[in-house]
Amino acid sequence: MSGEPPSGGFQPQIIWRQHHHHKLVLPIVFPQNMSFARQSVASARQLLRNQQPRRFASHAAHAEPVNESFGRSFYVTIGAFASAYVLYRLSKSAEESGSQSWISNLIQKWTPSEKLFEERNAIHTALMEKAAQDRHLLQSQGPRATFELKQPEVNFNTSPPYNVPAGSSVDLSAVVAHYEQQNKQMEEARVARMKDGKVVSLYD
Repeated sequence: MSGEPPSGGFQPQIIWRQHHHHKLVLPIVFPQNMSFARQSVASARQLLRNQQPRRFASHAAHAEPVNESFGRSFYVTIGAFASAYVLYRLSKSAEESGSQSWISNLIQKWTPSEKLFEERNAIHTALMEKAAQDRHLLQSQGPRATFELKQPEVNFNTSPPYNVPAGSSVDLSAVVAHYEQQNKQMEEARVARMKDGKVVSLYD
């Protein structure tokens, strides 16, 4: 069933059809009209692309003139030169009078004395010489020919005292007495050095 098309649009090319059961109006566009529309759109797009934009002779108005002054950097520079000149004249007048200027006194006050640097250099030199002596002493010593036993009775008498056949062990009482005497002498020497003030104990 064909109905009347609405106002506007392509009346000769579009047929409006209404369904019997549903009140829906659907437009039908013929294929040849669609291809013609595509060609028209492509031609219009190409024409707009090749067309140069319009140029206007008028433009925005210029800004209002303002009063420009010297910047902050100008005044800072002028003040720096003036201050430097005043300080130079003050120091020059002090030198001419025979006394040091307050600038020289200020620099001398905050500058370390040469005596302090000499003391630091002397301490550093003494430490470096001591380190060099210790290094040569340690590197010049060869390996020890003997090794002192901390606990001889443990190192030798490691077997149980039961069922020991006669002549299988050696009497080490002399060896034990020797090391005990040596340890006693070392302890007495250490205590004597502590009393003389040559060695400071870790517990003091």
